[in-house]
Amino acid sequence: MTHRQFSKHVCCLGILILLLTSLGNLYAAAIDKDTIEVAYLFDEGSGNVAKDISGNGRDGNITGAKRVQGKFGKALEYDGTDDNLIVSGYNGIGGTDPRTTVFWIKTSTTRDHSWVKWGINSAGQKYYIRSHVRGTDCNLRVEVNGGNNFGTDNVCDGEWHHCAVVFPKGGKDVKDHDLYVNGKLQVKEGTAHGMDTNVDTQVVNIGHKLANHQFLLGTLDEVAIFNVELSLKQINTIRNTGLKSALHVDSKGKLATRWGMLKRD
Repeated sequence: MTHRQFSKHVCCLGILILLLTSLGNLYAAAIDKDTIEVAYLFDEGSGNVAKDISGNGRDGNITGAKRVQGKFGKALEYDGTDDNLIVSGYNGIGGTDPRTTVFWIKTSTTRDHSWVKWGINSAGQKYYIRSHVRGTDCNLRVEVNGGNNFGTDNVCDGEWHHCAVVFPKGGKDVKDHDLYVNGKLQVKEGTAHGMDTNVDTQVVNIGHKLANHQFLLGTLDEVAIFNVELSLKQINTIRNTGLKSALHVDSKGKLATRWGMLKRD
């Protein structure tokens, strides 16, 4: 074999390795369509229905919240008084099953905003994502009745912030969650407590207060719940490209036949 032929083979081998690595990274960032529980873009333009693009038909019923310009397309603006989105017929993910909830939030008001919740208000059985008030700031927080887990980055400064709340496979305690704000893993604070999310009666609510907390005051966009632990790569692809692009939703609002492809970072 001549030196030129050897160099050509080495070059081809290098290209092949690069292609295989790229494909491996791409498929590592793919998400199976069946793991998407609900996903809302809020891009309908008008009406009281938030279309679920997951393919599960879990459209949300909007009370009061109005559509405004969002992070990607349109979003829902909540007045902080009584606005809500109810996912009729869907009670969320139960027990200690893995899950990921993602959304964009924009608010300049420091208060204990309610974001996404389900389950009943009993020890360990509530599943509640809301803000944690810390002085003039508020942080991303997930809690069960009896325990909580919250981060440190301020998300109530009037800017858009992407939030991801990840409960991994094998997790048992609320402190097992990983919280991400704008792709940054949050330092864990809070109180440990075992989880056993109840899905018998309470449907998923988005923006409605619980107990002594407050309704959401601000703008919410691109909410989705998955029944798996998403990786940071997947979360960042959703954050950077938007749900519609990341999940490969066509112009008719339908997902790809087999899976939504999350693009490589």
